[in-house]
Amino acid sequence: MTVCKKIAVIGTDTDVGKTVLSLLIMQALMGKGKTPFYIKPFQTGCLSPSDPRGDASFVYRHTPGLEHHDPSPSVLNCHENPKAPWFAARDMGETIDIDTTLARIREKEANHSHLVIEAAGGLLVPVTGEVTMVDFLKESRARPVIAARPGLGTINHTLMTVECLKARGITPAGIVFMDAHGDDDPLIQENMAAVARFSGVPVAGVVGEIMDFNRPHPGAVKVVEQLVKPFL
Repeated sequence: MTVCKKIAVIGTDTDVGKTVLSLLIMQALMGKGKTPFYIKPFQTGCLSPSDPRGDASFVYRHTPGLEHHDPSPSVLNCHENPKAPWFAARDMGETIDIDTTLARIREKEANHSHLVIEAAGGLLVPVTGEVTMVDFLKESRARPVIAARPGLGTINHTLMTVECLKARGITPAGIVFMDAHGDDDPLIQENMAAVARFSGVPVAGVVGEIMDFNRPHPGAVKVVEQLVKPFL
């Protein structure tokens, strides 16, 4: 029996490139003949699960074979206001049910080789009044990969993210620096070296700007292939 492997795509901050990294992971896994499924457990700023501007729609639109599929099954909780899930749900008079969300994730394991689970915001974003994103990820038993900013300040933010995970007994599989202009910038090289040295977590490299998400440049493909190796 093949065990479904779960990859949690987390970020050192909001708008750091988690959705792009999730897409690249989906493409990489499908390119190797796997059958991954993308999940956005908590989507805020969400008009509907099939919102064409949503993260799931973006991933489906650029993943081979999913272009014409309804992305709604990938969005487990959808709330309109663009804020932390706890408050976005509260604004609508709702409370996010963690057990139901985890059960829906488990339902997908039977028919897929991998689940690519994209977090919302950073690790300590509240999902409910009692549960943060990192609490939820621990319950999901998904192994994280980290999307980090490339520039000044990222050493601190990335190392704190790793420390937050390790304090809960979670070992991230790798780190990627997103949306850099290139990996030849000395500052980026120093950041990657420092993060790798002090975290003990492999740094797969830098994903620079992608002009065509249907055909990512070879540099991005190479970095993500390195990132997903522990999950193959």
